[in-house]
Amino acid sequence: VYLAANSLARLEALCYYYCVSTAGSPHKLLPFELVAPYYDELMESVPYRFWMKYLQTVWDHYTHRPQSVLDLACGTGTMSLLMAKQGLSVTGVDISAAMLAEARRKSAAAGIYVNYVEQDASELSVDAEFDTVVSLFDSLNNIVDPVKLADCFASVRRHMAPQSQFIFDLNTAYAFRQKMFDQKSVSSDGPLQYQWKSTFDEADQLCTVLMHFQYKTSHAPVQEFEEVHVQRAYSVDEIKLLLDQAGFDIVDSYDAYSLKPPKRRSDRVFFVARIN
Repeated sequence: VYLAANSLARLEALCYYYCVSTAGSPHKLLPFELVAPYYDELMESVPYRFWMKYLQTVWDHYTHRPQSVLDLACGTGTMSLLMAKQGLSVTGVDISAAMLAEARRKSAAAGIYVNYVEQDASELSVDAEFDTVVSLFDSLNNIVDPVKLADCFASVRRHMAPQSQFIFDLNTAYAFRQKMFDQKSVSSDGPLQYQWKSTFDEADQLCTVLMHFQYKTSHAPVQEFEEVHVQRAYSVDEIKLLLDQAGFDIVDSYDAYSLKPPKRRSDRVFFVARIN
């Protein structure tokens, strides 16, 4: 399930996106650097508490009682804060310094401590062991190289205590074929306007999303920029194989927000990898 060498060179280039601002020429940045200040506004319709409730459902199903949690690819830390508010000891890891800056600001404003660390998920190295690792909102689809995803799973495994659990979700090829990334602003009145257009390459299983953003307020010039995000579709069998190779003992998969097996038309699949 590994991509050919000539594809990898192209993929490594696509792992970055080119941002075009109204002020100048294209320049290369890590994902989510420019969108970070607007990310929470962009995600304001996401039912974070529903996701938290689903995590609790999974934990109850396995009679798992988390205490120390690693939130991998934590972004601006909304889920990290929700878990910390439940009394859990939370460490949030993300590759984006800009996203972590927002997360630290929110944590300070809430008066709740979360240990945020800037790291690549495939090169995870935190001086701690966790009984629970979560990675939500299809974050791991952004690791488009299966070798890097294998490295990520192996690094997560090294940070997990006995009787621990790794929960994450992935978008499926069905979701990409259905163009679920084709989106635009619900209202034309808000300061943040956006339009996204996706294409899916069946050969490489890559979904490329061109994202155009415009942010306007009454007291500042209009800010306009574009990002190109790339996600890879992984099959359930691919993921289970990589998790097995990383040393996980048991791997279960579920149709989104349920405890039922994935279906042919599942657009999101949750995985629960456990260590005995």
